[in-house]
Amino acid sequence: MLTPSKNPNSLIDPAAVGIFRSTLLPSIGFHSGLAVVAYAASRATNRVEGKDWLWPSGQVLNAWWSAVGHRVVYENISPSEAYSHLPYTEKLLLTGLTAWGARLFYRIASRAIKRDRDDPRYDEAKKEEGFWNEALFSVFLPEALFQAVISLPFALPFRALDASATASPLHVHPEYTHGIAVALFSSGLALELLADAQLAAHQKNNPDDLNREGVWSIVRHPK
Repeated sequence: MLTPSKNPNSLIDPAAVGIFRSTLLPSIGFHSGLAVVAYAASRATNRVEGKDWLWPSGQVLNAWWSAVGHRVVYENISPSEAYSHLPYTEKLLLTGLTAWGARLFYRIASRAIKRDRDDPRYDEAKKEEGFWNEALFSVFLPEALFQAVISLPFALPFRALDASATASPLHVHPEYTHGIAVALFSSGLALELLADAQLAAHQKNNPDDLNREGVWSIVRHPK
């Protein structure tokens, strides 16, 4: 178990090294594995957008693996037992992340199925000679690295360096933080769902026009 260094001259924070080893490296491996699978499926169907399906699903799967799957495999316990051992705060985080991912995955999947062809943004890229031979290393794996970094806040709480630690921000004044977190998340998800409905209505009436009104004008740039 790593403990903070007491050497004031030390240039390396053992806690940071611990997070890198316990959370970031496993996440990179996890998302890279998913990226390889997505690359194989995308190349077989000639649809680069297969990588887009990983943005919501990969992060949700990483959190569930870190919270439940990892313990099921390495501690030989049942999924229900692993989930029941999670503190209430972590259950809230897992539930919220799953709801967010389900909404975004539905949007991406339904759009792709309805379009029945690759995203027009990728058609031009596929015209480059040898695109698919390089895509794994130039497109899919770099995005997997970004996903691993982005999902760090979702995986870290389930891979705590010290199981006995009580100083986690997630557990400070839970009577306040739980309520604030649920309110913020619910507001954000409600805005996204309302924007989805407004966009669908706009596209039905004006299929060739870009919607710049309503809630969609606020949330249309998720990055």
